Amino acid sequence: MNEKPSRRGKKPLPVQVEMPLPPAAEIIEREADLAWWQRPPLVGGLAACVALLAVIASWGWLAVRAERERATELAATLERETLRAPTRVRPLRIAPNPRSFSASPDATIDWPDPPELLELHLPVAYASYTAYEVIVDKVDTGRVLLINRLAPDSNRELRFSLNSSAFGPGEYRIELRGYTWRGERIEAGWVRLVVR
Repeated sequence: MNEKPSRRGKKPLPVQVEMPLPPAAEIIEREADLAWWQRPPLVGGLAACVALLAVIASWGWLAVRAERERATELAATLERETLRAPTRVRPLRIAPNPRSFSASPDATIDWPDPPELLELHLPVAYASYTAYEVIVDKVDTGRVLLINRLAPDSNRELRFSLNSSAFGPGEYRIELRGYTWRGERIEAGWVRLVVR
């Protein structure tokens, strides 16, 4: 600012003088001199990393949720299929079919909870064998039980007991084979049992 002298000895009044602006090239150079953390490529890279971490976190959350549901299902299956002590004895008399498996189940029972000791009575008076092999298979699973040389009692019934907690719900096929005097096994009876 330039000051003009006053006539009466008073202080001069300030006057504004226009100053030249810096050239445009200097302004552009100053804008380009950003700190390393303010540069656009770094900011874009950080945004991409944050987006990637968000995707990974959401995928992990979904995977953990699915694993928790699976763990809950497995815990229920384990409780259902763990061998537990029976609370009472339940007699179950089923007449085997001497020709083949029946078209419909020979017996249907509800899966007992608390577990029961199922005492199976299979009358075999129609056959003359002195000893039997009993095979119990679960449909779509495999062999559950195999009893060799089981002799019928005085009523000509095969008797054996099963803990119901050892068998989960499903269809079971019981096959009886009689032993001949030579030790050969001949098919002698079939039973379809459904536990629901």
